[in-house]
Amino acid sequence: MAARIPGPKYFPVFKNDTKSEPDHRITNGEPAKRGQFPWQVAIIIDLNSFCGGSLISDTWVLTAAHCTNNSSIFIVSLGTVQLSDPDSGSVVQVALNSIVHSEYNNITLNNDIALIRLPVPVDFSLYISSVRLPSRSQLTTDFVGQTVRISGWGRMSDLSTGRPDTLQYANMSVIANRECFDIYPSYVTSTMICVSTADKRSPCKGDGGGALVIQEDDGRYTEIGIASFVHKSGCEMGFPAGFTRVTNFLDWIEKNTGIVIV
Repeated sequence: MAARIPGPKYFPVFKNDTKSEPDHRITNGEPAKRGQFPWQVAIIIDLNSFCGGSLISDTWVLTAAHCTNNSSIFIVSLGTVQLSDPDSGSVVQVALNSIVHSEYNNITLNNDIALIRLPVPVDFSLYISSVRLPSRSQLTTDFVGQTVRISGWGRMSDLSTGRPDTLQYANMSVIANRECFDIYPSYVTSTMICVSTADKRSPCKGDGGGALVIQEDDGRYTEIGIASFVHKSGCEMGFPAGFTRVTNFLDWIEKNTGIVIV
């Protein structure tokens, strides 16, 4: 039975010479305003691939392992919602240091998490600031039923062949892992979190590595997921999308970055 069920398609990076790969931008999303997602970064990998990521301190970017694995050059753009004509005051850095989880599996996408270290700490502003990481009190929270938000420059539909110039975002709902497991029985584990895409709002090609966030009672946003995979049939087919569950990797993040997580 498991063999009949299509496996997930990882949030494929956008390669300039590969138009047939799975799409990855927010499908059926809305354009973001500058400063709406100050943690959002755009990452050009080895000069020919594209992913998203999130600023978690003035020095560290959190992203997906499938974005950085076996790569060495990362052009990181911060503080802009426009790609072709970056907003005034945006910052671009070329990073050469990344850390991929030692147990990342590029077949099952387990432990799909990585870090990029910026060569120069960035100054925070209205347009550049870090997203909050979960607290240790949220370790057992499953977030099921909560409204979450994803942002990125991934493809806008399964038929599109390029990425949008303006950052897009969409709201979705977290579903129980058992629902996700029914679709991806060989892939979904407790270290993943899934969202419903029944209304055809979904991350897509190019959104990989981006932050899945919730807005908490104090008004701040907390990153609870990292965009990892969608169904191989396409982004708009209504199947759940999968994310790395950040609460399962707080020790790993703290150990590798020195960020104290309480």
